[in-house]
Amino acid sequence: MMRFLILFSSLFFPYFSSPIKAISLDDFLDIFGKEENVQKGHPGKIVVKISLNNQALYIVKGEKIVLATHVCTGKGDTTPTGHFKVLDKQQRKRSSSYGFWVKDGKYIPSDISGRPGAGWRYVGYPMPYAVEFLPGYYIHQGYVWPVPRSHGCIRLEWKEAEKFYQLVDIGTPIVIARTQAEDKRIGRKLKQPKSYRKPDPPPFLLVSEKAFSPY
Repeated sequence: MMRFLILFSSLFFPYFSSPIKAISLDDFLDIFGKEENVQKGHPGKIVVKISLNNQALYIVKGEKIVLATHVCTGKGDTTPTGHFKVLDKQQRKRSSSYGFWVKDGKYIPSDISGRPGAGWRYVGYPMPYAVEFLPGYYIHQGYVWPVPRSHGCIRLEWKEAEKFYQLVDIGTPIVIARTQAEDKRIGRKLKQPKSYRKPDPPPFLLVSEKAFSPY
């Protein structure tokens, strides 16, 4: 009897004594529903999977789901599909294509080719926690709309962007496809963020360093 109690304690008390950072893929699917053909990664290896149809990102480490969240990808076919890897990471990245022309407290939203005249300086749109997977293409923080809306980059909510940034390293594989095996069960349970309903922050904030902190 004593041996049974010791075994019971060792198996179940850890679930109540400390927070769970990652659960096994089998446990995850037990919660959200079983799936027959689940793609499993190699033990200890992180793989990032992005589903364009489901607008979702999954990080699989071995047999564990480390992160599963909705994303916002590019309109049309502007987000490329295929096998990629992390090329670069910049926590305080600004767009080299889209942003604001700034002069004497005035702000004109434009791409970089639209200089309004002399004396104006260009400040790129903030892309916090930017992870480059193809030259000019990033996974970064931004409003996550329920439909594709970006120019090709992949947007994450603040907390998810920070988690993603911390989890991946240079060389981490990224697979972008129309669908992923995780869509059928895990993807259907993801909550759609609502922050896209908020108005954009004012230009004076977006061109400042405060743009790289949650506001």
